[in-house]
Amino acid sequence: MSRPRQSPRRASSNEPPRGIAPELLVSQVKNTAPYVFDDHPDGAAIRQTPPARFVLDFAPVDEPLSHFAYFRLCLSAHYLSCATLVPTDVDNQIRHKLWVGLPVKESSLAITLDMARLVLESRRWDFLPLTTRESFGAKGSALEHTPICGHFGEWFTVAAGAYAALARFEQPEAKAARATLLDTIGEVTRLHAEVFGSLWRAKDGVGALRAAATIAHDFGDLDRVIDMWDVPITDPLRLQYRGLTLSPFDPERRLRYEGRLWAAGELYKSMIDGSSMALENHRHFALRKPRGLRSHPALRVPLGPFFDAWGDEVAARLEGEALLEVIDALVQGTERMPKTQSYTRALHAIRAAHPEHDALSAAVAKTHRAVLKRSRQEHEALWSDAALALLEDIPSRA
Repeated sequence: MSRPRQSPRRASSNEPPRGIAPELLVSQVKNTAPYVFDDHPDGAAIRQTPPARFVLDFAPVDEPLSHFAYFRLCLSAHYLSCATLVPTDVDNQIRHKLWVGLPVKESSLAITLDMARLVLESRRWDFLPLTTRESFGAKGSALEHTPICGHFGEWFTVAAGAYAALARFEQPEAKAARATLLDTIGEVTRLHAEVFGSLWRAKDGVGALRAAATIAHDFGDLDRVIDMWDVPITDPLRLQYRGLTLSPFDPERRLRYEGRLWAAGELYKSMIDGSSMALENHRHFALRKPRGLRSHPALRVPLGPFFDAWGDEVAARLEGEALLEVIDALVQGTERMPKTQSYTRALHAIRAAHPEHDALSAAVAKTHRAVLKRSRQEHEALWSDAALALLEDIPSRA
């Protein structure tokens, strides 16, 4: 692929300190998401996203990389990799270090404002090509094609970082940017509540569970960055948006977002068939070793415990040693986390396509015989019915 090359390699001596070298960061993205860098048509939608275009345009040269360009590279790499099995480790850079590394002076304000504008711009980027962990509003509703996903949580973190960093400046431009960031955080928050509310009203149990996992992730991320920056207790960011999944009420005991985000948080941690959405949606360390899972965007892990379709993809796209390696990782992962069901559901799908590998799932069959035998429809119906029953009960916990 022929692209103009623009990004220089290293910072000049008067730039603030920074972390990972740019060329190493790009190599890490290539390691976890190689399909971003080749010409395979299945990666075309990803390559058209703004973060992919910026990373693909990067080439190390001898001129210094500006602070803003380095921030953009880190942000782009994070968006490209955060839904993969081996995300790049620049979270604290884009949430805190690259903001506080700038001294409080006029020239730093201009850079900080540029970084904040990029954060606001990225809110409008299409994240769907970058993840397999999306949720949509209820079918037949106005929100049927409106997504929420874990990338919104990543956006929350850099938006909160930008908001907190701009508080160091007194200029009107900084205050105006903070106001825009706060309004946009509110807009994204309402979107989460509306999507979850539509699914609740439609009695879509699986949809509500998927949205609950997204909401718990996204607002957990927001809470952590509010605390990281030690945002004052009187600040509207903390007053309005801290702890939305932990309590239905604000500090004045006023109901927030009709209690929907809190209900989602409660649903996320409630037990279902011996497991929970919280247990199922862990960091999948067991799946980091099989390199075959990095070969195609369809093999990025979905929201658990709904791994049947993902298991179908694994069975269709991998073979030989690569497939055996994934089966072994799934078996070991289930043995380490015996309450979870996601990997067993993946094995159910793989076994249906490749019955010759049945012996490798024997250890799982002993622990999760019932889960392994259920059809996909039975599995999802069980979780859906349990979710709807919980949503009847959860309001009484307030």
